[in-house]
Amino acid sequence: MQQAAAGLPPHQFAALLPIAFANLASQPDPSSPLHSLCLQHVLFFVFHHFPDNIVNGLDLALEGCNTNSTPASLLDAIVDKLEATDYLKKKISLDLGAAKADECASVLAKRLDEARTKLPNFYGIWSRYLDSITRLAQLFLFVPIRDGYEPNQAVSILQRECYEYFARVAAVFSPLIAPYSPTHPPFSPSHESQAMLVLDRFVEFLSALHYNSSIPPGMQNIQSLVWQFYCEKLSMLTHGTEHYYGVIERQLVRLNWQALWPSRLAITAMETCLDTRSKDCASFVSQIVVRIPWNSILQTMHEDSRPSYMASLFGVLVRLASRSGNYDKVRASLLELTKSLSLRQDWNSICFEDASSIAMAVTKSLPSDSLSHPVEIVSVIQVIWRKICCFVAREPYSEVSLQKQKLWMQTECGLLLKADSTQIPAAYNSLVSDVNALAVNHSNLREFRVVTRELTAMWKNITDTKLGESLVRLWTEYLLTNPGSPLVLTSVNTIIDSLNADQLTTALKVIEKIIMAYFLRTDSNWTELMHWIQFPNGSLKSIKSYLMTVPSSENKVQMLPLTLRVFMDYGGSDENKFFELHYYVTSIRPKHVTSEPGFVCLLARLIQWIAHRSPSLPAHFAPTDDLLPPLIRFLGKASKDESSFLTALISSKKTSHSPK
Repeated sequence: MQQAAAGLPPHQFAALLPIAFANLASQPDPSSPLHSLCLQHVLFFVFHHFPDNIVNGLDLALEGCNTNSTPASLLDAIVDKLEATDYLKKKISLDLGAAKADECASVLAKRLDEARTKLPNFYGIWSRYLDSITRLAQLFLFVPIRDGYEPNQAVSILQRECYEYFARVAAVFSPLIAPYSPTHPPFSPSHESQAMLVLDRFVEFLSALHYNSSIPPGMQNIQSLVWQFYCEKLSMLTHGTEHYYGVIERQLVRLNWQALWPSRLAITAMETCLDTRSKDCASFVSQIVVRIPWNSILQTMHEDSRPSYMASLFGVLVRLASRSGNYDKVRASLLELTKSLSLRQDWNSICFEDASSIAMAVTKSLPSDSLSHPVEIVSVIQVIWRKICCFVAREPYSEVSLQKQKLWMQTECGLLLKADSTQIPAAYNSLVSDVNALAVNHSNLREFRVVTRELTAMWKNITDTKLGESLVRLWTEYLLTNPGSPLVLTSVNTIIDSLNADQLTTALKVIEKIIMAYFLRTDSNWTELMHWIQFPNGSLKSIKSYLMTVPSSENKVQMLPLTLRVFMDYGGSDENKFFELHYYVTSIRPKHVTSEPGFVCLLARLIQWIAHRSPSLPAHFAPTDDLLPPLIRFLGKASKDESSFLTALISSKKTSHSPK
């Protein structure tokens, strides 16, 4: 047959290929002599005038794989004749050449894609061919690179070639390793060994490419292209993810990820992957992250680009730290990396806009015990987050730092509300102490009040009544225990505005406690207090209504004498208010006086106003204009009430009220 064929053109044998292939397919037993004879015929036709018929022969063999009519021995024999197992060899007896190899790769990619589209059980049918198929894929893809690679070209040209060649690699391997759709993985657990083989050949091939050594770090290379391929093609699966991504991760992690110097776009893709893709992707991302030389990247980066880059990097770390399953395989490495990055002093260079984006990730991603019982990596993440938001002692005042400090507070309060209700009070107390420590050294306390305001603003987001009462009690107890704290004055300024309108009563009661705390200071005075206290204009009517309502067992109103004392002079003196105060004082029952010092202060202010008013009265005025006698009668009546503190006060008996 060989002698007869010697003078015949190759196209005549191409026409015989289908016949020869049909004969071979009819003899499926590889041990039979007739099978061996038919196989020899097919191979002779395929390799006659090599490589003219190789494309047709390959296409015919691949088409038969869909029905299992192609014997595995045929593809094995093609691998042997082409020496595909040693595809990296420079000299082989049957050299395809770049053009034919590229044509073969295109046929292989086309047939694989068709098979994957048509066959629901693609791996089940093709599994016995995959060893040979992947060997041939390596050869077909490598020959054009081997023949066309010139290491001395400009890096930009090498990058373009690398991108183009990787696209060809992806076209061949995608049908084998990429999901058909978000709900259909390319292989099932029963075909894990075959999938591992395919991925092994994929990684082996990529690791052998010349571009790994010729494209310097920081530029688009094999690793950056694989990461892009993972994000765009592999990470889309939503069903069967645990097994699929476990197999993918075991193989892809073998690549030299130290060579990946990701762009900000690539890091943003990591954030997107962690946010919107299966949680089973996170382990692979963490394995990549710990291998990347971040400190070297940041050191060589232009300082103008560094802050936004660091913001994205931190966003990735936050998302990885959200659950231990994300980093179980690299727990120690990720902690070491995070600690190393936490030592940087330029985290505060991140702009407010980027910090705002991070804040959403922090609140959403970090676990519910981040403040009460954080694991070590979360604690380090929190250290970096403080630095980003300038929430460190003696941070120079600026508008941006103030905005970020407020952002930090809002984030921490959001994390606090995620915690178990039994853990919140202790964590809240710790947060108050943190804010106080910063307030003590702040250079502009009046501006800093927008930060401290968040400590009470969070109350309006609490739906558990008992928890809310607990935090209010903790707050007032802290201020009464620490009257010198800057939080005393800042909170008296912001508390009403920080709460909802239906929480006004709570706000007024807290103000009463704050004023009591303030006057525990040795240097307290009404002038300073009046300078700080703030009653929002929109709430003045409601505030007056509550404060001036005479307490009774029916209305459950609580007397707030210190708050009322301040309110009397707030916004300037108003005689009508003092007339109402006169009625209020003379109408109150002694048992509703819960604060003796406060009532004395209020009474003193009323008497002061009466004394100040007296000279302006005419020589003869109506008895109703004389406000002193009703007040005296009230005091006389109150002094006879055994339950009244006034009795003890007037009779000089030993009293339980404070000397002040």
